[in-house]
Amino acid sequence: MTTRRAILEMLAVAVPFYTALRTRALAAPGRDALDDWARNLVALNHDLSTHKIGLTVWQDRVAALNTSVPVNDVVRYLDIDRLTAGFIYPDKLAQTADPQFPAAVDLGNGPQHWFIRVFGMKRGGAVIPHAHNDMVSAHLVVSGRFHARTFNRERDQADAIAIRPSMDRTLRRGEIITMSDDRDNLHWLVAEEDRSMTFDVGVVDIDPARRYAIAANKYHMIYVDPTVPAESDGLIHAPVITFEQSAAKFAA
Repeated sequence: MTTRRAILEMLAVAVPFYTALRTRALAAPGRDALDDWARNLVALNHDLSTHKIGLTVWQDRVAALNTSVPVNDVVRYLDIDRLTAGFIYPDKLAQTADPQFPAAVDLGNGPQHWFIRVFGMKRGGAVIPHAHNDMVSAHLVVSGRFHARTFNRERDQADAIAIRPSMDRTLRRGEIITMSDDRDNLHWLVAEEDRSMTFDVGVVDIDPARRYAIAANKYHMIYVDPTVPAESDGLIHAPVITFEQSAAKFAA
């Protein structure tokens, strides 16, 4: 006959065992789903690099993909809290850390022309205003919030870029902006809270044959001042400035 003590002893063993099994059962699909998300992101970047899709298609698809998974899951999956624990924010420029996808994600798609990166800022910190040559990027807010401004690049001049404002609003956790040569090429983010962070995806060297009137630096960036008054047609002729000039004006 099974005694009450024997039943309690069996429960003492069975309950933790069942809980562990159930926890693993629930956790496994979540991890698998995030591995699939990472693989889909790699595939999307590869499709752009091999010209299977265009720039704005990448923008639309990466925005849909990176907002299809909960931000908390992205943070845990990429171990963002650990990666950014050492950020000390000595100034108002962004600090960066590069997460890595796990080994389970197959990265064997040939030369890698893309990257993933976390940008972190304290309140008032800035991703200073800049345009890009031959690059796309997506910026998902994973912590805090930002005053985000984007501009379409209408045409290059000798020492300025004619731009038109396309967005000016607060960007909150879980929201995303994207940029390419064809849409929202110039952006400017200012952190509105301490420990404001974005998870970024970028693809470079997409079309080496594309020509630009203004050369970018080795990071594909051109710093400009978008705060000059707009012309009567709404265009802003943003002068090209140096990194030092930009940091002094927008991240001092």
